Order: sequence, then structure tokens, then C-alpha cells
Amino acid sequence: MVPLPWTDGDGSGAACDGRGRGRGLRCLRDWRARGVRDERANSIERASRRLNIVLRWTRKGNGLLSHTLLHTVQSALRLSTEALKDATNSVSYLLSDYPRTLFPLSTTRVIADKWGQQVLDYVYQKVNPAEPGHSFLAQARCYSSKQGFHLRRTVKLDPVAELFVYDVIYRNRLLFRKDFSTTRRSFGYRFENGEPLSPTKSYAAFKAAVTEARMKYPHMVKFDIAAYFNSIYHHDLVQWFSEIHASGDDVEHFGQFLREANGGRSIDCLPHGIHPCKLIGSEFLKFVDNSMRLRSEVLLRFMDDFYLFSNNEELINMDFVLIQQLLGEKGLSLNPAKTAYQEQYQDIAGEVDQMKISLLKVRRSVIEVSGELVEDEELEEESLSEEQVEYLLNLLKNPDIDESDAELVLVLLRDQGEDVVSRLEAFLRRFPGLSRNVYHFARHVSDKEALAEIVYRFATDGAYATEDQLFWMAKLSEEFLGGTSRYRDILFAIYQHPNATDISRSKVLEIPEQRFGMPELRYEHLRVGKSDWLSWSSAVGSHAATRVSRNHSLTYFGKASPMNRLIADCVMSI
Repeated sequence: MVPLPWTDGDGSGAACDGRGRGRGLRCLRDWRARGVRDERANSIERASRRLNIVLRWTRKGNGLLSHTLLHTVQSALRLSTEALKDATNSVSYLLSDYPRTLFPLSTTRVIADKWGQQVLDYVYQKVNPAEPGHSFLAQARCYSSKQGFHLRRTVKLDPVAELFVYDVIYRNRLLFRKDFSTTRRSFGYRFENGEPLSPTKSYAAFKAAVTEARMKYPHMVKFDIAAYFNSIYHHDLVQWFSEIHASGDDVEHFGQFLREANGGRSIDCLPHGIHPCKLIGSEFLKFVDNSMRLRSEVLLRFMDDFYLFSNNEELINMDFVLIQQLLGEKGLSLNPAKTAYQEQYQDIAGEVDQMKISLLKVRRSVIEVSGELVEDEELEEESLSEEQVEYLLNLLKNPDIDESDAELVLVLLRDQGEDVVSRLEAFLRRFPGLSRNVYHFARHVSDKEALAEIVYRFATDGAYATEDQLFWMAKLSEEFLGGTSRYRDILFAIYQHPNATDISRSKVLEIPEQRFGMPELRYEHLRVGKSDWLSWSSAVGSHAATRVSRNHSLTYFGKASPMNRLIADCVMSI
């Protein structure tokens, strides 16, 4: 009989010779249990290697082990892999981040919440190189608004791709480690005790560290990377993921996602606005933080915003040039307009009066609690003093109010809702980047009919509107204006707007509204056999219909593609 070695990587463990069925099964059960424990520690390769040893020796033994034992080994290997792909934590991760994403379509939330396990089963069983009939879909291009009329180019991930990104990053969260040096520190996106760190708290810690370093060192330079997310190279991301010791399967899947989701293009492949991609972007730059060639006393970084501090101006300049060279090797470059030395930085800071500084401190807490709709128990909303309220009301009266002041008003003057409503229409027309702030402010407006008139005029009188504005006005209308007399007209105006896109129209279609001809509008997209956001959102929007009417159309909708089938099955199960 050929003995079957079964030894831990550290040399411990016992041998199982296969001569007794009972002994072999007990041995396998023990190792299967060890395998599952290893996976929970994020070490699937070690667990799978153990189980594969048994499988190889079973085949090599030419039948020395029983068919029952062989079946047990195969089952153990399958169960060890499936244990790692449990969707519960990944779905919770996605749902907790959902309100903060750039285009939070309810379609993704519903699919992840109701059908998350089936989605991940499809990804890991079908969407891989061994299954050429399945792949990640090329993602829909969209544009979110920045300050002024500047746009941020990104993609809106479909429900399958989005849940995959959350899952692969959550399962590998232990690979994203804290900084090993107190003088080379990065802040922002990381996990702690299995939960994402609060970006607001992390940013506050970052600003505190910057303030402390400015008081200690006479020389400083601050800078950031130009169009960072849109400039990262696909192969650099895959190589980084491999170098931090993600499993081979995860590296391959991650590379496949980046390649196929971007239609084969090698740059501009990392989506904006979702926590796992922010974490990727932050961790990727650690090759700069960890360079032993840097000589400045302190480096601080939040995402791609860098600060260097030193007692020696020459060291600052040397490191500034070196970092540009390191970034250049990855095809990245700095934004000259955002570069500032100590003297320039002090001049800019001096232009902000003390009252605004105090309001900006309050703003950080309120955004975390209210603006993002995710409460942080350690943060409490601060009441504004009479002087702060008067200051904001004076800002509001200024016909030439700038965008940063308008944002302060929308975030902090929520108890003065009626005073702000009269300026909302002007804010919408002048500041597309504040559309999300207007949406959050709407919950504090008591006169919803007046608010509906403002949104209706904006959507119908020929004003230029961005994709971002149309999306947030549709979401605002769904949540706050459903009982107003203008609700139907607003939905139709947004859907038919000359600047409407698939993403803004999808926001309207996914609203579970059975009036105003909405079922017929959704049916037009369900019956044509397409697999896109318009059809997926129509399917999810139809869940409020009777089972008989919705399931008939969903059955045929589901035949168009595997994605449609997943979504159809999900909605029919509700």
C-alpha cells in the first residue's frame, strides 16, 4: 500500500495511508475543517493545496482509496471554495456604501439584496476564461458633475460587475495593511475590524496630521495626480494585486473584469465613486510611500493628495522630482495647478475668514451624519450659533454667491429651509455639482408643492442640464414629490429631456410606479430583447405589478442574456 502524506506547511500533521475507510474519512473531515478555517483567515490557496494533495494521491493510487473517499475529497474541495464565496458580507459591504456612490440606482441595490448569492455563483462558476460564452459586459459610460460645469468621466457598473468588485476586495481585505512607518502615512480607504473606515474621520485625521507637520517643519509642498483614476494602466493594477499576494484565481478574475468591463482598453479602466475602487486607488500608490529613496522627514497622503515636509528645502525639491519620476513609470503625472509650496499654501488659507473655518468644521460632521444618510454614532450634529446662521443667511442673499458658499448653505441651513428654497432654482442652473446637495436638502423642505414647481421648471424650460442633475432630480422626485400635483409631469420631463441618457432614464424606469403609463413605458424596453440599463431598470421597476402581468414579460426578457436571466429570476422571486 502506498502511504498518503498529509502534512501541514509547517511540517506538523499526520500521515493517512488509506488502509481504513473510517480512518481516511476522519482524516479528510479534519482537513476539510482546517481548510474552511483557513479560508475564513483569507488563505484559500493553502486550504485548496491541502485538499488537492489528497485528490492527486487518490488518482495516483490507482484505486487504492475507495470511491466513497474520492467523492469525499472532491466534495471537500468544492465546499472549501464555496465557503469563501458566501455573499452575505460582500452584499452588506455594497449596501452600506450604496448611498455614497455616484449614481446609486436602486436596481443594483435590489439585485444585490435579494439575489446576491446567485449573482456571485454566476460570476465564479461562469464568468471565467474556461467559459468563453460568458464574460463581464462592457460598462455604460457616464459623467458626474464636478465644480462649475466640469465633468468626471467614469462608468456605471452593472449589478453583476459591481457586486463582484465589492466581493473580491472584501474577501482580500486583510491584504490591505496599515502603514509601517509613522513618517510615511496614507489616510482614507481601508478596513478595520472587518468594516470600512469612515472617510470623514480619516480625512479629519489627515488634516490634523498636516496641521501638526506644518507647525513642526518650515518647508512643505502639496500636490496631486492629474486625472488619477482615468490614467491608471490595467496591467499595473493586475500586477499590484498579484504582488500583495491575492490568490491566483482572484488576480485572474480581477484582470478579466478590468479588461472586459472597459471594452479592452488598457487605461481609464478603474471606476469612480465606489468604496472598493477608492481603496484600490489608495493602496496602489503605496509604492510611492514605501520608496526608500525619499529623504523628506514626513510624507502624508490622502488618496492622491500628497504633502511633503522637511527642515531642508533642497530635500523637498529632490523628493518632489523623484515622486514625479516614480509616478511617470506608471504613466501618471502631477497637476501643476494643484501644486503649492508652504508660502503659497499659507496665503490661500489666510483668505478664509474664521467664521467660514468654524462652519467648515461643522460641515464635516453633518455630511457624515446627514448628507450621506449613514449615521456615525461617534459624530453628533452641531447646532449653529446665531452668528453662524446670520453669516450663512448673508451668503444666501448675495446674488453672486460662489459654489463653495452655496454648498455650505445647503448643508448647514437645513433648519431654515423656506429661506433657501427661493434660491434652489438658481443653484440648480449655476452649480450642477450641487445636485446631490439639493437632493439631500429636499427632505427638510416642508412645502413640497413649491419644490415640485422648481424641479418642473428646471426640467422643462430649456435650461441646460447634465446627466448628473437629471439623475438626482429624478431621485429627489421619487422620494419627496410623489404626492405633488407635478409628479407625473416631472417624471415625463426628465425622461424626455434632450440631455437625458440611459442612466438618467433608468432612474425613472426603476421607480415602482404603476400610474402615468409607466408599466407600458417599461414594457417597451422589456420586449425588445436588449441587455442594458434601460431593460434592467424596467425589470426592477415592474416588481410592484401583479405577478401574472410582470412574470409574463419577465420570462421573455430573461431569454435575451444571462444577465437578463439573473435579473428576471430575482424580480420574479420578490
